[in-house]
Amino acid sequence: MNHTDAIAEIIEVIPQFQEEFKEKYRTNNSFMVISTFTKQIKTLVKENNQKLLKNSIEKMNQLYEKGDTALKNAIENIFIFSLDSLTFSCDTNCRKLVFEGISTSLRKKYFSQVYKSGI
Repeated sequence: MNHTDAIAEIIEVIPQFQEEFKEKYRTNNSFMVISTFTKQIKTLVKENNQKLLKNSIEKMNQLYEKGDTALKNAIENIFIFSLDSLTFSCDTNCRKLVFEGISTSLRKKYFSQVYKSGI
């Protein structure tokens, strides 16, 4: 699956995100797609929209599992990197929903980033 397929998959699950992809990000690039999707997930966290948030996390898992190398790199470097900032100001239930919702492989990438030495 490439970035174009990813956009179609995201819009299929969450149709209200369609305009965001059409208007702002005409560049066909995996990093732009995941950046946009991550911003939308951040909005869902702020709005405490748990149903759409759960669907979005599940879709991110699927994109990671089925995605090509560029899409996987984008998810690791944008979504996983921003998990702490996404969940910083949300309540415990929301944070739990996000971290329990991410797949085992994404959770391993998250722990790898968090515990990686900066030296």
